[in-house]
Amino acid sequence: MEFAPAVRRCLTEKYCSFKGRASRSEFWWFALFMLLINVAVNLVSGFLPSAAGNGLSALVSLVFLLPNIGVTARRLHDRNLSGWWQLAPIVPAIPLLAMLFTMSVAEAALVLVCLLAAAAGIWLFVMLILPGTPGPNRFGPDPLRSAPPDSAPGGPQ
Repeated sequence: MEFAPAVRRCLTEKYCSFKGRASRSEFWWFALFMLLINVAVNLVSGFLPSAAGNGLSALVSLVFLLPNIGVTARRLHDRNLSGWWQLAPIVPAIPLLAMLFTMSVAEAALVLVCLLAAAAGIWLFVMLILPGTPGPNRFGPDPLRSAPPDSAPGGPQ
C-alpha cells in the first residue's frame, strides 16, 4: 500500500474502526503521516502565543486520537493479538503515578516500574514491526491477500 491510500483509508474509511486487520505498510505510512503532521503543528505553534500553540496541539491530538488507536488495534489484529495490547506500556506506569504522590516508596520500586513500562513498549514496537499472520485469522482476512484495487500487487508489505 502506498502513502496516500494508507492515509485515506485511516482517515476516511476506517476513522474509528477497531475491527479487521491493517498491513504493516498501512500502519507505518499512517505513522509517517502523523509524524509529518506533528512536525507541522510544532512549527506553527512556535509562531503562536503559548496558550494558542498548546490549544492547537491539543486539538490536533484529539482529532487524530481515534485513527491512531484504530490503526494500531488493526495492526495488532494482523499479528493475531487483541488491540488492547497497545495498553501494555501504560499499565506498568499506573503504579508509578501512585508512587509519585507518596514519596516514602523506595526508588528501586520506581526504577522497576519504569523498566517494566520500557520493556512493554519495546515488545509492542516489535509486534508492530513483525509481519502479520499469513492467511485469515480470528480478526479477518489477510490484508495483503485481499488488497484493494488501488494497491500494487507484490510481496509482503
